[in-house]
Amino acid sequence: MNNKTFVENYYISRKKGNSVKWQRGRKENCLPMWIADMDFKDDERVIKALQDFIAEGDYGYTNLPQDYYKVFCDWHERRNSVSYQPEWIRFTKGAVDAMYQVIYSLTEEKDGILIATPLYPPFKATIKECGRKVYESRMINNDGYFTFDYKDIERKFKTGKIRMFMLCSPHNPVGRVFKKGELEELFDLCQRYKVLICADEVHSDIIMPDQQFIPALSFKKYRNQIITITAASKSFSLAVFSHCHVIIPNKKLRDKFIAYQRHMHCGSVNAFNALPTYYNFKYGEEWLDSVNNVIYENYDYLREKLSPYFEMTTLEGSYLLFLNLGPYNKSDSAAKYLKEECQLLVNAGETFDKDCKDWVRINLATSPANIKKAVKALKKIVKD
Repeated sequence: MNNKTFVENYYISRKKGNSVKWQRGRKENCLPMWIADMDFKDDERVIKALQDFIAEGDYGYTNLPQDYYKVFCDWHERRNSVSYQPEWIRFTKGAVDAMYQVIYSLTEEKDGILIATPLYPPFKATIKECGRKVYESRMINNDGYFTFDYKDIERKFKTGKIRMFMLCSPHNPVGRVFKKGELEELFDLCQRYKVLICADEVHSDIIMPDQQFIPALSFKKYRNQIITITAASKSFSLAVFSHCHVIIPNKKLRDKFIAYQRHMHCGSVNAFNALPTYYNFKYGEEWLDSVNNVIYENYDYLREKLSPYFEMTTLEGSYLLFLNLGPYNKSDSAAKYLKEECQLLVNAGETFDKDCKDWVRINLATSPANIKKAVKALKKIVKD
């Protein structure tokens, strides 16, 4: 369906409900464009399937649907040309929970873990809280197009202190969908220096129309050192359902992860939380393609109207745009300035990197009408 029809059918006003994003907006009298969820309701067939399950009234101990693994693996094969085996898959309650479990089970206390910044804050926080040492490699910014600094990464690997590289792909907040050559160069360094790769791919279904996502595990050469974290939570805005997959082909690593889960009693799967993922992978493909088209339209409009004034990332994947207010920022935090001057709630750039106080992260997974309001508000500071 076209974008106008999709928005008319699926956009929902969340102002009066319990939405974290919109409750804060209401409280602070701002347009909320911060936290990473969508303002679109799910496909009707998914809603109907969940309603039917609830109507049955059987809420006892429940297994996953018999074809759950087939539906999951077929989705990733069809969308991203990557093959997963059911025995590789373990479950957690979410992506951040998965990070904790991967770090605790597969690294030792005081091991070094490298991240490429700016980066979604829980990566750094999780590493610290697990008692590991954070190493950072700042990405190279070419007018909003961020790439890895391979020389810096190799320098840090040469110290012998790095046990794991935590990859965010597509990248949050810089919106990159890394190309095959970029990933090969990174993975080759990891292989050479015996560094594990933990790839967070939870945004892998939100891909702009001119891009192709390349999963880490599609590289068979490096498969034995890769752990992938993936979920449908961003794809279909399922934050209320805590359900995530950890995919580990290497049996030795997988056995260590399973042993940790058993020790902590945290490896069981909640079948009800898994159902929205299952039904969306069965019925939600057209819905997802429409969402991606709306996000791209929003990005295209915002870029057309604001790029003469602001540096911004080249959005290839995710619905999160990183934007630099530069000289227009009159505060120690661009996010604070936008809240006070424009009544816009966005994520503060300094939470992704301490030197990004002029940057903000903007959520584009909303109606074009809200994007137009945000553009009008941002233009206000240009005029002022």
